[in-house]
Amino acid sequence: MVKVYFATNRRPDNRENPTDFGTDFNEDGLASLRFGEAEVTGDELDTYSLKVAPEKIVKVSTKERLPTLDTKQSTFGSAAVLSEIRQEMLDQDRDTVIFVHGYNVSFHEALTSAARLELNFSEQGLNVNVVLFSWPSDGSMMPFLAYGSDRQDAAASGPAFARGFLKLADFLCEATKQDECEQSIHLITHSMGNFVLRHAVQEIVKQSPGRPPRVFDQVLMMAADEDDDTFEYAHKLQPLPKLAKRVNVYFNNEDLAMTISDKTKGHPDRLGADGPRLPRQVPGKVTQIDCTPVVGGVLEHSYFLDSPRVVQDMVQVLAGKAPNEVEGRNYDPASNHYRLTP
Repeated sequence: MVKVYFATNRRPDNRENPTDFGTDFNEDGLASLRFGEAEVTGDELDTYSLKVAPEKIVKVSTKERLPTLDTKQSTFGSAAVLSEIRQEMLDQDRDTVIFVHGYNVSFHEALTSAARLELNFSEQGLNVNVVLFSWPSDGSMMPFLAYGSDRQDAAASGPAFARGFLKLADFLCEATKQDECEQSIHLITHSMGNFVLRHAVQEIVKQSPGRPPRVFDQVLMMAADEDDDTFEYAHKLQPLPKLAKRVNVYFNNEDLAMTISDKTKGHPDRLGADGPRLPRQVPGKVTQIDCTPVVGGVLEHSYFLDSPRVVQDMVQVLAGKAPNEVEGRNYDPASNHYRLTP
């Protein structure tokens, strides 16, 4: 059994006592979130038992003002789940990884990926909590129709992820000395999940005058379906390094999904195919990792889960090794890339 925490802006099957989440947005709004945990079991990690945190919003109103939130009578699912995660980090000395899935993924498939991620790390000696952020990806078998819809939904989900991020930042700011666990929080984004991240970063910057809160230790951008010039523009992901200690961009020259996104969707060259457009001009906190030598075939886009060699590299990054100390890499000064060795 693998326990996966989750936050989602998908529509629950029941507002009061949800047991599952579908392909549409939460009817309370694009940025409305429900929090909970799932026990993922079965030989294929395809059996799920969900526990959704209770959510009760109470507002009070008077003749003199608009309705306002009654924090004493309201119940917030986010507070319950964040408190449970913090206690596990304290008791078990475990870091926490937030995971954002990509295109064409159902809620159940996202839970399976999150569980696999946790197991993969555990098998290589790194025990972490995994928190899934699941946005309404179609999970459709009609790729050309679903892609456009998912891209719109990914952009629309940015504010929801930003809302969760800011809840987490506030939660950390309110921590007492006794609450501090000295563990790290990381972020892993796959494929179109990086497009969610772009729009989340824009919302975070908008809501955080001055310097946005730095919550993440390591950000791992895997097979990013994002423009290769994203670090060059303030309206894309240029602000991202401000939110983290380090940003790690993993890419694969032979990623067919990136080629399709580039050629058939009319997008600029993809970050997940060749890395940043100007590799020697990226911010100093951005590390570029070329996975091409160690992945191929069915692993070409899902290598963050399916390639033991890539997982090994990710584990070392999350464990805090400096980029030049991670084993199994060669540095190419001409391209400013690290290349994984078979």
